[in-house]
Amino acid sequence: MAAKGCTMEIAYIDPETYSSVVNHPLRKEILKALYRKALDGPITKQALADDLGIDYHQLVYQLNNHLREFWTVAKEQKVRGTRMEFISPAHPNAIFIALGKERSIFVFDPLANIFGPMSSVGTRCDGCSPAEAARCMKFVESTGSCSTRPTEAEVAVLKANGRSKPLRPLDHAILCALKGFPSGENCVVNIPCEGCAFLRKTIKIQGI
Repeated sequence: MAAKGCTMEIAYIDPETYSSVVNHPLRKEILKALYRKALDGPITKQALADDLGIDYHQLVYQLNNHLREFWTVAKEQKVRGTRMEFISPAHPNAIFIALGKERSIFVFDPLANIFGPMSSVGTRCDGCSPAEAARCMKFVESTGSCSTRPTEAEVAVLKANGRSKPLRPLDHAILCALKGFPSGENCVVNIPCEGCAFLRKTIKIQGI
């Protein structure tokens, strides 16, 4: 796993796109499979369809008509006179959030298969022990664009979404991203691969 796989970027997703995927089980499964299967390199659409156990044309319809912003063609290969496309997530390190009424935050994290209100589904960091989260927070607080400590008012936003201290890396990153969205800036958190318990436990990355 390359170092970029241990980067987490908080990005905004509009509520309409969020709802069109979250309320459609197949689209969620397609994105989850794409993000995981493409961790080590791009995957063909046929291989993705086979992995999901669905018809190729059914997959292509969903990719082209409802999920187009989430994938890109990484390379093409000639096979028996035709071109085979290998696809990857358009934003492989992104954890998307959507904003709702009364400061509500909705999480859209295909790699972790987490979709829904932050107050009920949490974040991928919740699967880590307090000690593991604390180690990651040291990297977050000392490096990158999310190193500024949040104010009490900002922490109150998290509290309204079911979060509490001590903050975990993605809590911190989401607050940072909320401040940057008006100017079009995303928040990027870099954690060494060997320090990311989520990647070790959930994705079972070899070699770390």
